[in-house]
Amino acid sequence: MKAFKYLMIGPCKSSKSNHKTGGVIVLFENILEYCRKYDYDHIVIDTNKSNYPNKLIAYFSILYFITIHISKVSHVSLHGTAKDYVMIAPYVTFLGKIFNKHVSLRKFAGNFNTIYENASFLKKYIIRKILQSASVNFFETKYLVEYFKKFNKSTYWFPNVRNKNDFLTDENYEKKFIFVGAVSKEKGIEVLCQASTLLSSEYQIDIYGTLGDDFSVEYFKNYNVQYKGSLASSQVVETMSAYNILLLPSFREGYPGVIIEAFSVGMPVIASKLEGIEEMVEQESGMLIDTGNPKQLKEAIESMNQNMYTIGRSAAIKQFEKFDSDIQTNLFFERLK
Repeated sequence: MKAFKYLMIGPCKSSKSNHKTGGVIVLFENILEYCRKYDYDHIVIDTNKSNYPNKLIAYFSILYFITIHISKVSHVSLHGTAKDYVMIAPYVTFLGKIFNKHVSLRKFAGNFNTIYENASFLKKYIIRKILQSASVNFFETKYLVEYFKKFNKSTYWFPNVRNKNDFLTDENYEKKFIFVGAVSKEKGIEVLCQASTLLSSEYQIDIYGTLGDDFSVEYFKNYNVQYKGSLASSQVVETMSAYNILLLPSFREGYPGVIIEAFSVGMPVIASKLEGIEEMVEQESGMLIDTGNPKQLKEAIESMNQNMYTIGRSAAIKQFEKFDSDIQTNLFFERLK
């Protein structure tokens, strides 16, 4: 394994706070953990701008480290956001051709087709060229794979993934619901709160996450919910296992990591009917509702009972197998080879 070396480029965890850990950081840290676990020789270049003094120094440092390390490796693998595809990927693919290195691009999140369609002529050209120049491309959702395959046939599905864990939800349905994520309008927090006022007090709804600009602790006092603060990534699955159902009435998502974390502990979900989520929630592992509809969310919550929960719990455990980190990451490296 040591004869083959990877240059892994992506966002590492924050050096300032464990609570400032988004989904893209979790995913990149996950693949680095896999490299260490299975002794894949690699060099890491951190693209998390918060770990640098400022953005200008961040971009200069990232491009500098790519330049000095690319000759030492066999394969260059960029794990990036839409901005990285415009700011970093062109340089990576350009150097890859100069140094005759294989380059793989992995795009986080699920709205890249919309970004591409709304982009300027120049930005579209850049995206097309980097996708065509890469040896292989990976996207988080199946619909993005189908959309971007026209630029490069070597385009594959690499979904959001999580590690297996030892936590499981209780077998008894106790009407305990949880939201975990950014506390923002985009995540449907207002919809969730409005739905809570239509429910009786026998339902417990707890909200965990970092407060966005539109919300304060006082905001939740007007609703039948409890705001419980933010969680470190290491606390999420254990905390979730104390509840029965995940609520995620978002307005925009790719493959939400929190749904995979819910599946990993045997937790069914009630979530928005979005393209990415529809690819995830199947086989009775949850219920999907229209976006921005508190009444429909309330009805979905009330429709849940012990029998549905028991069936959903088993289905969630089964569904997690599609998002098991070891299985999907092994497939990723096999495709690189």
